Parts: sequence; structure tokens; C-alpha cells
Amino acid sequence: MKIFKLSMLCVTAAIAFGDIAAAQSLGIGAGRQGSQNYASNAGLASFLTEEAGMDLRVQSYGGSGQSMPLIDAGRLDLQLVPSPEFEEAAGGKGAFKGRQLSQLRVLASLSPSVVGFMVRADSPYTKVSDIAGKTITYGYSAQPNLVTQVEGMLAAAGLSIDEMEPVMVPSVPNGVDEFIAGAADVAFFALQGGKTREADAAVGIRWLALDDTPEAEAAMQGVLPTGYIKTVEPGPTAVGVAEPTPMMGYDYVLVAGAHVSDEVVAKILGALHDDPDGVRAIRSTFSEFAVDTMAPDFGGLPYHPAAVAYYKSVGLMD
Repeated sequence: MKIFKLSMLCVTAAIAFGDIAAAQSLGIGAGRQGSQNYASNAGLASFLTEEAGMDLRVQSYGGSGQSMPLIDAGRLDLQLVPSPEFEEAAGGKGAFKGRQLSQLRVLASLSPSVVGFMVRADSPYTKVSDIAGKTITYGYSAQPNLVTQVEGMLAAAGLSIDEMEPVMVPSVPNGVDEFIAGAADVAFFALQGGKTREADAAVGIRWLALDDTPEAEAAMQGVLPTGYIKTVEPGPTAVGVAEPTPMMGYDYVLVAGAHVSDEVVAKILGALHDDPDGVRAIRSTFSEFAVDTMAPDFGGLPYHPAAVAYYKSVGLMD
């Protein structure tokens, strides 16, 4: 009788352990509150909680330069990050030179993201090439990988940071604060970031245009290989865009640590693949999400093996 009871207890414990494992919380990184990255990751966490029954804890950091090493070390599980930042981290380049993060893996591309240089709406500047010699937010000690994005946009306009007057800030939200305060003529930020609306309400903003030419894009990609020029149309979600404006785009990539299980990866990708309307509804950042562009070729950047298996099963990879 005692043996039977003990066996039953073991079975019960095993089932309970399985339930706990299935419900295990995942940590999803996010940028500072007020940033596009925070809103995007928090929105994705809510989507996966509602659609896939997953338990995700949103953890805010100064930038993905702080959170990606935690994913690499297995102390955080996943995060949506700009492809240029992932490319630098996985390749051990730029801000990650000498400290390659070899355990980062691609899960999916969720949509294009657009960033640019904002100026006051009443300023005389309309193109990036107009701002030579002006004060510009720079440095980003908490987000050092963003330096390459700034330099990529300047390169597309035939400029370099040496021709500007940098205003050193720890993060892009801090840079917008300096811009609002009048300490910088130009601020780098994301089109869909919360601070964009704050700046527009405070001082009125306009985004500077790049030349939409193969030569400008090639110059950008010489600095930022995963960047491209994307024309933004005026609309309610494009604050500060009064006419079609070529800006810098790149993919927003969902990255996980190699330690994340195959089952979890398949569950995440299944939720995204099976409800594209739901993904697009998370926030305007994902309005261009499409199932057939979930798995682009990132030039050798590593996918999670379970992601490759999933994409092959649904015909998105050969």
C-alpha cells in the first residue's frame, strides 16, 4: 500500500512539474519606457500572453546594448531589436567589437522600422544634407550600438560626425529631451517612438529627408549593412511627416537566446504566423507585418534551429 501511494505521489509530482515547466515565465527585454522599443516589446508580450497563453515578463533596460548580453548569457530570453544592433552583436562588430554575442538567434522579422533626424518644424532644414555643422544628439553611452545608425544616415547624405557638433547624451529619449530644451538642432529617434509625439506637442517637429538614390543607400550600407532607404507617407501615425519623406529603415527582428527551447520557439512562431492581423494590431510599428516576410535572408546571421524547422514546415524556407 505504501509503495502504491509513493508511486502515485511521484506521478502527481511529475505532472505538476510538467505544468510548472509549461507555464514557466519568459523574460522579454525592452528599451526605456517612452521608447519605441519598450512599447513594441510590451505589445508583443501582451499578444503572446493572450494568443498563446504564454507568461512573459517585460524587463526594461537602457537599450539592447545592455539586454542582448543578458540574452546571450541565458539570463533573459528574447527581445525585439533593430537588425543593425543584432548584426553588430552577433558579428562582434561596432559597439560589440571584441565581445561577440555568439548565442543570439533570429526567430522572425516582424516589420520594417523607420528612424530619422528630427528638427523643429519652423527650422530651415529639410534634408539631412542641410545640417552640416549643426548640433546633433550623439554618444548614447547606454545605447552605443545606435551610433552606427546615426553615422549611417549621415553617410547617406555625404556627411560624417566630424562635420557636426555632437551633443552627448546617454540615450535617445534623453536626446529628445535635449532637443526639446533647445540644446540640439537635430535629434535622432524612431518615427513611432512615444517621445516623437511628445516632441511634436512641445515644439513641433519635421523629419529630414534623405536622397532616395542607389548611391545614397550604398553609402548608408557601407556603414550599416542591414539599413535601407524607405519613403514614409503622411498619415496619422507618421507624426512630423507632411509629405513623402525618404528616411532610414531596417527590420525589427525577434531575437532569442540559443538556450530557449524548441517548443517555446515553435509556439511563438505559430502564434505570429497564424494571426497576422493580430500582429499588425499590436501597434502601428507592426502595421506592415506579413507572413511571407517573416524569415528573410539576413546574410548569414544565425536563425534558431527550431525556427528553421518551423519555416520549412510552412514553406517559408527551402
